Parts: sequence; structure tokens; C-alpha cells
Amino acid sequence: MIKVIATDLDGTLFYPKARHSMIPRKNKKFLERFIKDGGRLVMVTSRSPEFASRVEEYFDLPFDFVGANGGFMKVNGKIIEENFFDPETLRSIVLEVRDAFNPLIFFLSSKDRALVMPRHGINPIVWFIYQLYTASEGCYRERAVRSDHVFFNEIEKGEVNKLMVFIGITKKAKAMAEVLSKKLAATYPDVEVHWLNEIIEITPKGCSKASGVAKYLDYIGVHRDNVLVVGDSGNDVPMFDAFHENSFCMKHAPRTVKNHAKTTIARFCDLEKKLYPSADSKVKSQITSKKED
Repeated sequence: MIKVIATDLDGTLFYPKARHSMIPRKNKKFLERFIKDGGRLVMVTSRSPEFASRVEEYFDLPFDFVGANGGFMKVNGKIIEENFFDPETLRSIVLEVRDAFNPLIFFLSSKDRALVMPRHGINPIVWFIYQLYTASEGCYRERAVRSDHVFFNEIEKGEVNKLMVFIGITKKAKAMAEVLSKKLAATYPDVEVHWLNEIIEITPKGCSKASGVAKYLDYIGVHRDNVLVVGDSGNDVPMFDAFHENSFCMKHAPRTVKNHAKTTIARFCDLEKKLYPSADSKVKSQITSKKED
């Protein structure tokens, strides 16, 4: 019996994007039914503590939050666990990656700041394009600070829970990011590395969506067979592998990501047909096995 839905946000629960209301109406209606029946919702994302607070402003449904890919956990409105990089290790990674790969943008997320990027090395055109993009994000937007001083000061404070490396938006850049993510994982075994198309995410050792969900289930006392996980990106792969029997991947995800999930769905609300099957329904379920996709 499914007692918990652990869901990614961007591209999953928030798909398609509703820039003013955050969550699509059909997705919210399904969750209302699930929570009314005693189920629990935990949002499992790479997003920051600041974004978790923002989601609370848009939702009138109870939910918990595992953020920064397991970097922190918020249950019943309270932060109950936080994990941060060792400052010396993180500084070393930043400098070595910058010199070896020359990425377009670095971002870090910390306990007190949603996004911080260094000023040095960022092409002004790239920065301008980024500002245009964030301006179009509406309620999903996270405020970014661009400053070398703030960037490295956050590292020295020892409260950084995620580093992001932006490679580019072209197909070639995305393919390069996937290759580089594997190289980084092999080069830096003391951290976790995840590929998200054009972005590489790096988190402290042991911090992944899978470990975050496992710790969450232990905390609330729910067996691991009673959770359903759903996502669409490379950082969701650990969840798919760890909770494979009840793993769902969005149809628009890259093939290399879908291969790890047991089932593929077109929309988050399609999960309702899985959890509430109707014997006399004449509507064909949109949930399809990976082989059928």
C-alpha cells in the first residue's frame, strides 16, 4: 500500500509549468484526494531552503521537503537535518573545475542563500541571458547574488549544501555535461555528482535524493515498500534505483534516465490511475511500462 509519494518538482509535480499558481490544477486535485485518504507528500528536489518556504506560500496542502538533493530535510514545517560541504574540499573542487573545464556559470546554494555565483569568469552575455530566463520563471524564480566575495565567503562559512556547474544549453553542451559528470564523479569520490542535462549538480557525500527519502521514511516510520517515487532528471536516478518497484519517470525525460525507472508516465496526475484503479473505467490509463514507451 502506498502511504507516501516522494516527488521531484521541476519537470514533474510542476509539469507543465504554471508560473502564477505553481502547481497544475489536475496535479493538485489528485494530491488532495491522496492526502485526504491519509497519504503523505514529500517534495524531493535540488531546490534550496528559501524555495521550500516559497512553496509553502502557494500550497494549502500539507507536505514535507527534502531539498538540495538530500542536503536538508524539513518535516512538519521544521528543519530536522542539514548536511554541508567541508569548506576546504569545496573550494578545491571549485578551483579545479574552473581551471579544467571553464564552465559558463557556477552556482552554490547554502543555508541562507538560494543561489550565489562568482562574478569573475562569467561572460556578460551569459549573465544577461540568465537574467532574461529567470525573469520569465515567475513564481519559480530563485534570487541570485553575483559576487566573488559572497561566493567564497559562503564556502568558508561551511554552510553550502549544493554546487551547480552550468555547461550550456545546446545538445552538444548537454552531452558534454553528461560526460563531465562521470569524470567528476571518478575524480572526486568524496562528493555526490548528478547530471541534469545542461547542469551538473554536486552535493556532500551521502546526500542524494535516495538517501534523503530513506532518512525521511525512517523518521516518519514508514516502510520503504510503501513509498512511490517520481521524477524526470539525472538526480532522480538514485531514487529510481533504490525504490525501483514503485518508481515512475516522466515521459519527456532523457532515455538514460527513463531506463532506471520501472514505469513511465506522461503527467504527474496519471499516478491517480495507478493508486485508484477502476475496474469499470473505460478510460485507458496513460501509465505505460518502460518497454511500451
